[in-house]
Amino acid sequence: MKTAGLASAAALCVGAVIFVLCTLQAQAKGPLQHIQSFAIYYAEPSEQALAALKKTGLAIIEPQLYTPQQVAGLQEAGTLPAAYLSVMESPSWNETRMGRLQPGDYLLQGGERTHFAAWDSYLMDLRQASYRQVLLDEIGAAAEKGFTAVFLDTVGDIDEYVQEPALREEQRRSYVAFLREVKARFPGVFLIQNRGFDSLAASAPYLQGFLWEDWRGEWRQDEWSAKQVELVRRYQRKGLAVFAVSSRSEPKDAREAGRLRFVHLETPSGYDTLK
Repeated sequence: MKTAGLASAAALCVGAVIFVLCTLQAQAKGPLQHIQSFAIYYAEPSEQALAALKKTGLAIIEPQLYTPQQVAGLQEAGTLPAAYLSVMESPSWNETRMGRLQPGDYLLQGGERTHFAAWDSYLMDLRQASYRQVLLDEIGAAAEKGFTAVFLDTVGDIDEYVQEPALREEQRRSYVAFLREVKARFPGVFLIQNRGFDSLAASAPYLQGFLWEDWRGEWRQDEWSAKQVELVRRYQRKGLAVFAVSSRSEPKDAREAGRLRFVHLETPSGYDTLK
């Protein structure tokens, strides 16, 4: 009877430990997981736009358009301004960046540059230290204005547009090296990655947030989406804040995002207007 009693007590203790560990994991809170709303806005910061942004927890904005005073005003209102940074693409409108690029900074595939006509941008080569320095300097310029968060856009290009597997892996390793450089130079900055699901396992240790652009509520009916939900939630439980944006007004998108504890946003009119 004593042996049975000890065994039962041991089993109860083990069960209690497992329960506590599971509870702690479920309650893991990252530095951005308190945010309940966000906006993406790339147009000029009018007074009306600033007033709308101040009502959100996170504002993803184009840092070149903002003054230090406007950034401070958002922060004083309780909004976290995140500076937009296109990682894998360089758009022609960014004249400051285009003037600093070297010929070798462009990623060549089949001896040619990859041009995205829809955005008038070019696919870049993260292996090049000169290009990574350009990105670091852009983050530095944003930091001087008071930004403490950076939104890493076009990371998904590594998965979608780098054709050769070996080259794709080199770009992914270079991206992680870039993240290490960012954290070394700007240790307090929050990093939010847009898509780039295949890179998440490697980049997650450096991220505080993840955006699922083009979110759809029908994820259960799509095998690929279901796998990505499982992947993202794994890191969400470890403290990664997850945001989701849909370009349509479909109630199911917001409902399913809410069930997964993804902070959801609808942008049927694009990123140059605010509701």
